[in-house]
Amino acid sequence: MSIETPLVDLIGALKECAKDLKILYVEDDEQIQEQYKHFLSKIFLHVDTANNGEEGLKMALKNSYDIIISDIKMPILDGLSMLEQIKWHNPEQATLLITAYKEVDFLHDSIELGVDGYIYKPINQVKTVKTLHKIATRLKMQKDIEEHKVALEKMLETKAREIIHVQSTDQVTGLSSLAKLEQDILLNPTYSLGLLKIKNFKNINDLYGYEKGNLLLKQTAQFLLKIVDEEIFVPSSTLYRLSGAHFVILSKVDIDSLERYIHRIIEQFEATEFKLDERLMLFEMDAGAVGCEGGLSISHADSALREAEMSGNIIVYHENISIIKQRSEILHCEDQIKRAIKEDRFVPYYQPIVDNKTHTITKYEALARLEMHDQHHTVIYPGSFIPVSKKTKTYHHITRLIIQKALNDFKDSECMISLNISIDDIKHHSTCEFIFEQIALFPDPKRIVFELLESEGIGSYDQAKHFFTEIKKYGCHVAIDDFGSGYSNFEHLANLNIDYIKIDGSLISKLKEDHLSYVIVEMISTIALKMGFTSIAEYVSDNEINALVSKLNIHQSQGFLYGKAIPFNESMKRIKPAEFAT
Repeated sequence: MSIETPLVDLIGALKECAKDLKILYVEDDEQIQEQYKHFLSKIFLHVDTANNGEEGLKMALKNSYDIIISDIKMPILDGLSMLEQIKWHNPEQATLLITAYKEVDFLHDSIELGVDGYIYKPINQVKTVKTLHKIATRLKMQKDIEEHKVALEKMLETKAREIIHVQSTDQVTGLSSLAKLEQDILLNPTYSLGLLKIKNFKNINDLYGYEKGNLLLKQTAQFLLKIVDEEIFVPSSTLYRLSGAHFVILSKVDIDSLERYIHRIIEQFEATEFKLDERLMLFEMDAGAVGCEGGLSISHADSALREAEMSGNIIVYHENISIIKQRSEILHCEDQIKRAIKEDRFVPYYQPIVDNKTHTITKYEALARLEMHDQHHTVIYPGSFIPVSKKTKTYHHITRLIIQKALNDFKDSECMISLNISIDDIKHHSTCEFIFEQIALFPDPKRIVFELLESEGIGSYDQAKHFFTEIKKYGCHVAIDDFGSGYSNFEHLANLNIDYIKIDGSLISKLKEDHLSYVIVEMISTIALKMGFTSIAEYVSDNEINALVSKLNIHQSQGFLYGKAIPFNESMKRIKPAEFAT
């Protein structure tokens, strides 16, 4: 048999990790058995053969094999039935099936058995070696872990024992630690894991101090030890404390059984009074759990716990492809945002705002855009990057970039420039300081309007009122954006000393067909007139809507009828007659 160089390299790598492995090969076809045994013998030092499933079963029960490779279609006892009986005696037995069949039923049955891999006829040597290498690597890793465990046990002299104790034991509760849990997960990948958390534990630390918080943690640890070991008795289980108020139970039971145990633990925990600062208090607990099917992982359990905190139920983690894809897209977006900041690709685009009385463009709104600089000249809108940026440190950087560039573009213009800010910007000290610096550098601050996004909810007025008071000292104007959306509050109009009301586009766009929207817009326009505010209609997209806006005495209009947002150009330096976009 001629062996090509790539295959030689693969076999070499396989030999390196599989030299001590013992193989049982079960095949009823004598010619195939002889040929394949010859091939396997080039890799493994010890290869036994059996002529059918019954013979293979006897040999497997009598001897210890690292890997059992079997044909599926055999007389007397087929390969699947043989492996089923072998795994009943040895559930961890590594197995490979050789078959010409790819039926769903066969795959389903073999997966339930825990078959480690498949080799399809006609046998491809490269694929076979790769499959064997994967299994051999896992076996070697398991063997290395066992050897490492034995080595650690031999090293447990007095000083080493103290070090290991510190690393593997939580110093507050005496339970096993995160480091010990990570080690145990590697040693027990088929176990199930429950992650439990005391609700609102931070409030205990804030109100009573860390000493009292630690006292509650100790009491909780003792409660869990007693209930798990004595009252409920969760078999083959270990308790851990990770950090804060997070506790873990790692158990040999399957995930469904562990979920039932956790229900009982939480029920009893929430019914138990804990003594804190001479008071008896009741606490609540959330929990997430994960089994071995999706890969035993603390991060998976934490994901389930976060969902449990929102839902109030115990959540068992199940791998969700759409969520995984969404998280991947978020990570990609975060990377794109950081690169765009570094490469200066966040730019303001400007949409005209028209005075409905003079029919002139007197103002432009600056809207953030991300230019990709690709072959398609792709421009990304804020809805795709602002939500992600708010979860990172990049959001305020983007705000500052857009404000700085917009004010620079309009420093020599006759027109006003409208800038979007959020309550998050107002609460961010360095962003506020930057805004004041930019206003001070602008030649005519009276041409600046700051639009506060009303749909995000303003909450406390103190910071917003202070910010608006300060910018008005320079002569700047204030607008409430998206007025009429979900968080609308007419109290804003009285408390924030505003100049403009921008009526939410979702209302304007439905003026023609929705009577309720028409009534709401009419009411907002009337209030604006009586309170001396300038009203602005967003999403004015056609002549019919424009006519209704004028009929409702709305002062200014903005929308595709007059133009989309575009990069800055020289025509924006002058007030000019409004024209309908083509």
